[in-house]
Amino acid sequence: MTSTGETGTPIVLVARMQARPGKEKELRDALPPLVAATRREEGCLTYAPHQGLDDPGLLVMHEVWQSEEHLRSHSQSEHLRAFAALAGELTDGGIRIERLRPLDI
Repeated sequence: MTSTGETGTPIVLVARMQARPGKEKELRDALPPLVAATRREEGCLTYAPHQGLDDPGLLVMHEVWQSEEHLRSHSQSEHLRAFAALAGELTDGGIRIERLRPLDI
């Protein structure tokens, strides 16, 4: 995977959300517009939602961005801001972000 990021490697994020009891479907139903808009963003290499097998209220987004600049642009996008506001109401603890870097192993 090639990149034009500041460090020469892609930026990887894992975003975790735990739906409040009874809000699982509402949170899941809010994902398609976010995913569609984000996948059209410049620099988005991967944007893949996942749901917990053992806990259907757990939603995890695996993201790969070409550069820090692309990630910053995404962070300021209207579709992400709208989803984050909704997630604040539908989740316990909002969206928890883990920033990662690939290991060359």
